[in-house]
Amino acid sequence: MSRDPTAPNPEFLALQQAVRGRFSLDRELGRGGMGVVFLARDVALDRLVAIKLLPFELAAVPPLRQRFLQEARMAAGLAHPNIVPIHSVEEADGLVFFVMSLVDGETLGQRVRRGGPLPASEVMRLVQEVGWALGHAHGRGVVHRDVKPDNVMLEHDGGRALVTDFGIAHVASAGDTPGAGSVVGTPQYMSPEQAAGEPVDARSDVYSLGATGFFAATGRPPFEASTVVGLLGKHAAEPAPPLASLAPRLPRRFAAAIDRCLVKDPADRFGSAEELAHEIAAARGALVRVPAPLERFAREAYVVGSEAGGYLAGLAGALLALEIVKLIEGNWLGIVSALEIIAIVLLTGLSGARVGRLVGMARDLLLEGYDHRALRAALTLEERRATEEEEPTRPSGVGTWLTAGLGAGATALGIWGMLGNADLAVTVGTAVTIGAPLITARRLWERLGGAKLFGKLLHGRLGRGIFRLGSVGLEARVEPLPTVGERTEVALGRALEDLFEGLPEEERRRLGDVPALAARLEADALGLRERGDDPDAAARLATAVAALETLRLDLLRLRAGAATLDELTVDLEAARKVGEEIGDRLEGKREARDV
Repeated sequence: MSRDPTAPNPEFLALQQAVRGRFSLDRELGRGGMGVVFLARDVALDRLVAIKLLPFELAAVPPLRQRFLQEARMAAGLAHPNIVPIHSVEEADGLVFFVMSLVDGETLGQRVRRGGPLPASEVMRLVQEVGWALGHAHGRGVVHRDVKPDNVMLEHDGGRALVTDFGIAHVASAGDTPGAGSVVGTPQYMSPEQAAGEPVDARSDVYSLGATGFFAATGRPPFEASTVVGLLGKHAAEPAPPLASLAPRLPRRFAAAIDRCLVKDPADRFGSAEELAHEIAAARGALVRVPAPLERFAREAYVVGSEAGGYLAGLAGALLALEIVKLIEGNWLGIVSALEIIAIVLLTGLSGARVGRLVGMARDLLLEGYDHRALRAALTLEERRATEEEEPTRPSGVGTWLTAGLGAGATALGIWGMLGNADLAVTVGTAVTIGAPLITARRLWERLGGAKLFGKLLHGRLGRGIFRLGSVGLEARVEPLPTVGERTEVALGRALEDLFEGLPEEERRRLGDVPALAARLEADALGLRERGDDPDAAARLATAVAALETLRLDLLRLRAGAATLDELTVDLEAARKVGEEIGDRLEGKREARDV
């Protein structure tokens, strides 16, 4: 007789018996080659935990039992924010298990299988965080040997990546070559040397992390085959496809880093996971992280722009169709006017409700110290993120004209039915006359990028107006935080401009070239940032920023009455020389490049 699939399995019953009074098991979470994981509650601390149990058949083999204990205790000694903590390693009633924190989230594998490839910023962040975790383990002689999407947990709150399951890791101590002669791991993410049963080190984990990052960015592992032997053969002999060929919107530097992880010769990979994490950090440098409150507002703004703008565009289309009916048939004047009023009230009300949500969010931002200027930068970064990470949405001309043509045809048929004699035709025609242009206009608004247009409007008067409405009734104002996403030189240039405009007219006249000088230093500093790999450029960048900072301090002293115009002369002259030298240097670089 077959066992009831809903009944607890023998491992569940045995483990619950062994830990009764201390832990209360809830259900099985998953199982792999080296253990079964159960959800449980710590009775004393009243918290949820995960308990990993060595399967019965492995616990019965003394060498495997000792290996599991050794490696679990070794993993318990790894304390890092991106490694799932292990609280205890125990033996009881012939069972071997360890208790670890329960992560409120899902595995990277589950996330990608559910929602598809991750955005570039998330892929880079998780690869960097896993690199930090592995670097910590490698520094303590631990090689994971099974880095894969299902061993990377992603927290629901914040998306932090945590590495789990060091169950097949080895201690790489002197005189002990990890993994020699054995093949343990997951074939889709296994390094060539691990697949061949050769000695492995930290660079094997780097390969597996590269394969995991490849999966996160594309939704598929770098190699696929119908058999394990065929899969291991591809890892050993075939070059991995360039990541940029499958995910062209990824930053090139990041794609190149993943490609380097997946080379066959360990000597050509990154020497350590820490080195890889540093490279990813450099690749992420161009993608400024938007603070969460501003990011939520910017993303909500795109939703509002799509919905509210779509409502208004649809309203315009419906009103146009109804006006055509009034021109054709004067007897419909009263009825059509009533329909227009209903449509105006309903759709403008819906649009207003969506914009009203933005006003409430703007109020929350003001209370947290973010003003409209910070939002403008966040919107710019959000638009850049959408452009870099999302699939192209620009419609073809044929598709746009086809949508417009079908909508116009349906509207014409609706008007024809509306002006007919049969009651059914009039009813259906009225619905189509209003609905067809409404749906068509909304669809065209979305296809033509109306959400981005709304985002641009938020940069100007519309955004300032929303923040003014949000500030009504606020008594305690928080000092605005620095604008997110701005380079230091841009922030200094803006501060100089504000300080200069606040000076008396006579002082502005005598310092007339300060704005132009500040603008030049700002532009030169931005140009130097583009040469980030050049040590000379880094030094000159610091000089340019220091010159801007000196000018800002001089104007602050002048404004406070702690300095005179004559005392600014020396600093102004020094700043001019800095600008001239950097300008000459950049011009020389351009000429050399153009030759």
